[in-house]
Amino acid sequence: MITREDLKQYQELLIEIDSLDVRIAEAYNTYRSPSMMSDGSGHGSEPGDPTVRAMHRVERLKEERATVMERIIAIEKFVSEIDDPRERAICNLHYLTGYTWQATCLRMRKHCSASMLVNYDRQWWEKHESKSINNN
Repeated sequence: MITREDLKQYQELLIEIDSLDVRIAEAYNTYRSPSMMSDGSGHGSEPGDPTVRAMHRVERLKEERATVMERIIAIEKFVSEIDDPRERAICNLHYLTGYTWQATCLRMRKHCSASMLVNYDRQWWEKHESKSINNN
């Protein structure tokens, strides 16, 4: 189940994906770098070989990236399936897009204050979380 805390982490997850992409690219550069290949003897697959280590690192980073992407996709799917159109819009604007509460309020057009949106969001989550607890 996705929680409001998961939504609050969404923007950080996107940053983590960017960071992992950079680290994967750097690991590939290490893998392809002539200085990181074998010592010229043509035996580059020894256990201590930098190329082998780089490829293991690439695989580990790709697995980590896939895990983070699964979380991102689960959050996006959860938001897209929120029945309440107002809460879905709030979640899209504030949590997924990263708008401040004031910017979210301006985009919503129907609310006169950001505090109303915060209160609506809090109440929706309390109701949603209590339903989840009662269903378990």
